[in-house]
Amino acid sequence: MLLAALTVVFAVGPVVATVWGSGAGLLSVYGWLSYDPLASTGGTVCAIGSDAAPCALPLRDYAELQPWAGWIAALPQVVLLIAAWGILRGRRGALHLAVAMNLLTVVAMTAVIALTETDTLRQLADARSGYAAIDVWQTLLGMVVGALLPLAAALVLIRFRSAAQIASAPAVRRRFVATLAIAAGGTLVLAVFGILTFSSGFRPWPSLPAVLATLPLRLLPPSLLPSEALSFVPVTVEAQATWYLLPLAFWVVVIGATVRFVVGSRATAGAPDRERAQALLAAGSGDTLAHMTLWEGNSYWFAADVEAAIAYRVRGRFAVTLGGPFGPDRDDPALAAAFVDFCEERGWTPVFYSVDDADRARLAFLGWHELRVAEEASLDPQTWMPTGKKRQDVRTATNRAEREGVTAEWTRWSAVSVVARAQIRDISEAWVADKTIPEMEFTLGSTDQLADPAVRLLVARDAHDRIVAFTSWIPVHRDGAVAGYALDVMRRREGAMNGVMEFLIGRAVEQLRADGMTVMSLSGSPLARHDAVDDGDRSSIERGLDVLSALLEPAYGFRSLATFKKKFQPEFSPLWMVSPDPALLPAIGVALVRCYIPGLTLRGAVQLTAALRRSRETISA
Repeated sequence: MLLAALTVVFAVGPVVATVWGSGAGLLSVYGWLSYDPLASTGGTVCAIGSDAAPCALPLRDYAELQPWAGWIAALPQVVLLIAAWGILRGRRGALHLAVAMNLLTVVAMTAVIALTETDTLRQLADARSGYAAIDVWQTLLGMVVGALLPLAAALVLIRFRSAAQIASAPAVRRRFVATLAIAAGGTLVLAVFGILTFSSGFRPWPSLPAVLATLPLRLLPPSLLPSEALSFVPVTVEAQATWYLLPLAFWVVVIGATVRFVVGSRATAGAPDRERAQALLAAGSGDTLAHMTLWEGNSYWFAADVEAAIAYRVRGRFAVTLGGPFGPDRDDPALAAAFVDFCEERGWTPVFYSVDDADRARLAFLGWHELRVAEEASLDPQTWMPTGKKRQDVRTATNRAEREGVTAEWTRWSAVSVVARAQIRDISEAWVADKTIPEMEFTLGSTDQLADPAVRLLVARDAHDRIVAFTSWIPVHRDGAVAGYALDVMRRREGAMNGVMEFLIGRAVEQLRADGMTVMSLSGSPLARHDAVDDGDRSSIERGLDVLSALLEPAYGFRSLATFKKKFQPEFSPLWMVSPDPALLPAIGVALVRCYIPGLTLRGAVQLTAALRRSRETISA
């Protein structure tokens, strides 16, 4: 989000500096969007009819406005805005595009300095009054700062490029580059043809060597060209059409190609596979995590002879699955062996992660090591009622909500207002800011997935119609239909009513019951278990996971989450990790961390561990 905001600033800044063109600060140099060097002389820069060699061009007045021509220079800023949107969505290609645009600005500003500021230094030497010297110094310093700022932005984007994890599809990248190349080549060819055809409309008359020497400048918006770079200019309508319309058409094509590259539904790597996986899931069944397989960042293996797929992520030499198979034929016993063969052919070690008891049983023939990694809490919305002493907290929360005017709304992201979306983001960002560790992904959702049309929202509003808490729910597919929903994101505003989450989940049960749903999952609680087991009956690996759970507790609260779910008296089911060899578990642990926190570096991991230990010591004290 910060990188996207930085890109937006550099896209909008020149527009602001242009609209408020009376500014005199260091960044007023960026107020060049709608200024055309031809406007000050009406296009006449040499003696009319002169066929001599290019003359010196006395173009110094950039103050006159020619909006219809000068605002062509705003089109590159539109490209930056599109790139900012892509960065916000985690698109790596968009970040690379923003870096390229900033570096082009650096090159352009450096060229302007080289062409124009020699004269500025001469003016500084000749300045007789203090005010004149200050004015010249400001111009010179503004040009230098104007060149350094986009360079700094490019370096920041490069330094934190790991924040953009979603790669672009190779075919989309090739199409983008090909489109730019064809557009540039076509523009340059038309420029040569147009200038030579209407050569009598330019002053001085442009020779073929002069046209070819300045040909790359035809791709730039004309108002960005310093007068010192102009060896000929248009003076007739036909010549001006060639001068202005060709760069306009080029940048319009660039904008269209950028939209397809960044915004297109098939722009990201694996998008066609994701669409195929979505069709399989919609036509068949999956476990309660199956809908998470459709989120960006996953790769897919599709069975050759049956309708089923497995989602996975490759980290190092491990292919870690997200749950078990899904699709109409997900129960086929040959799927696991086929996936193992697929991984071994590529030199990967398969790890079946967060699979339920049914998938664990289907994997038993492998004879691999099994490790309990989480517990899933499930309810039957048709029979669950908030009765009994152990569910007193749910009843209390519901009664308190009625007294305080707190209401629940079952909706979708597309249906809520812009104000409501901003409130939801505020709640989530405040929650993330309180955590020692970065927000996790893989089997843990975030607000990035709320825009998914299949995801449902249940929001709590106070008596003033302000959102004070929200939960998101992903669909659970059974036999080609949505049979229920699983809890994903759960956030509350600081100072919200005590028990607001109990109230929301109680309302969710009522909603699913009314909709005829038969499945409701409160999702898994990683590294937590509700049943007590003596240490002597547990392996050293399981005891090690307990230590890790205790370390993560201050930051993420996995154990607290499991305790919270017990209030609803759900049915707990274990989730398993099935891997070839227990000796690989330390390396698998590193791969899992990289699945949950993709941008985590070795240095970041060391800092994270130290921060977690400090948090634990602080809470203990």
